[in-house]
Amino acid sequence: MRLFCLYFLICVSFILMGCNKMLNQQPLSELPYDQFWKTANDAKFGNAAIYSGLQKTFSSAFIEWGDARSDNLKAAGTGEAQVSLSYNGLTALTLSTDWTNLYTTIARANLAIKYVPSITDPSLTNTLRNNYLAQAYAVRSFLYFWAVRLWGDVPVRLTPYENLDSVPNLGRSNKDSVLNNVIIPDLKKALKLSDKNSLSTYEINQAAILSMLSEVYLWQHDYLNVINTTDQLIALKRFDLAPQGTFRNVFSDANTIENIWSLNWNYLTDGYNNIAAKLGSTSNTSNFGIDVPFTIWESATSLGDLRRSLNYDTTLVSSGITVIWKFYPLDPTSGKPLVPNRSQNQAKLPFYRWADILLMRAEAFNWAMNDKTNAISLVNKVRARANAKLLNASNYSSQLDVEWAILTERQLELFAEGKRWFDLVRTNRVIDIMDPIITNRQILGNINVTGFKDSRKILWPISRTALTADPSLIQNPPYSK
Repeated sequence: MRLFCLYFLICVSFILMGCNKMLNQQPLSELPYDQFWKTANDAKFGNAAIYSGLQKTFSSAFIEWGDARSDNLKAAGTGEAQVSLSYNGLTALTLSTDWTNLYTTIARANLAIKYVPSITDPSLTNTLRNNYLAQAYAVRSFLYFWAVRLWGDVPVRLTPYENLDSVPNLGRSNKDSVLNNVIIPDLKKALKLSDKNSLSTYEINQAAILSMLSEVYLWQHDYLNVINTTDQLIALKRFDLAPQGTFRNVFSDANTIENIWSLNWNYLTDGYNNIAAKLGSTSNTSNFGIDVPFTIWESATSLGDLRRSLNYDTTLVSSGITVIWKFYPLDPTSGKPLVPNRSQNQAKLPFYRWADILLMRAEAFNWAMNDKTNAISLVNKVRARANAKLLNASNYSSQLDVEWAILTERQLELFAEGKRWFDLVRTNRVIDIMDPIITNRQILGNINVTGFKDSRKILWPISRTALTADPSLIQNPPYSK
């Protein structure tokens, strides 16, 4: 992939900056773009550059965006980044507030969407052309979905910035408009264009697009459409929960019956990802430690849960957890994970897998149909694979009780997979869950106690870099510039 991207970047280098840098970038008309987007190989290289952008985006921020502000993780050191996330102290200078890499990748998708249709090389078949376009549309919508969940209203650009006459400053578009008029239409278009015979777990395929749609509908509380899209996934007859004996392969290999879409890495060709810096390696301890899930797994009723030993060394719990090893393969000799050197980490990030789909579907059954029997049955499928005690539907008297059981299961099953923070936001539970936790952390840390009482801080601040580059952007209150 790196070789593909090198050729691509030589041709269009500066166009591939993030939105905040893109606003002041050298336009494509100043570059030799007329020599690119001519051949089937150009389309291939352009597609590879999109995935390279995804790697850079989520290598930097996957853990921070999806887990680090939640009750999943707590600061395991004194670094400014992990402390600001764990103590609700985000500012416009916090590194993970910078959306540069995200908008860089959107810019790459925009280029592909514009130019792939015009390639006349006969070796670029219609099926291949459409599949490249499907991936570009899906990546663009996927990244805008992350953006609106993090920052709310966000800048939207659907075409490349190519000449000096276009106005680079975009301002922010309403988040609901972005969801309904960009993200969902893009995903539906991608679904029609996708190659139904493409089965690679490491690229966006038909099932990945349906999974994205399911999650978008869940975010909107459109539960009937969640059921509809997960029905379509079931109809593919391609996925199931991986057996207990190969559960770890879901994260280290990703070529299992459970994986729908995972972000691939090979450190020799793609470089290392930063997941080991956040969760620990042989050359550094974790930036973050396990918080509430650790307490649950160490309770007397959960010691047999396989996800306990999946995530940490259960023989060292009295010494504290310094490495979270979920994404590392097992050493066949010792039976323990092969924790990599930080510079050689190539963890495969699971964006969507079957357990996630089952639990989204459970939530939809609960709210769309008040069907706690089917909802808890789906949760129990996931718990049975984890060797966890099964739940009894008769113990849950309300839909909110069932929802909390599902959310707790999602917390344990999808730990460190970029889901927990958004689950809390989506179900309006951030203040209830995080205020006492943040308050306690601040008391123990002997710092000013503010807790998490201001609901405006659920949104992330816009980075100083973006605000400086585009004066039309307005900071999310109550953050300052």
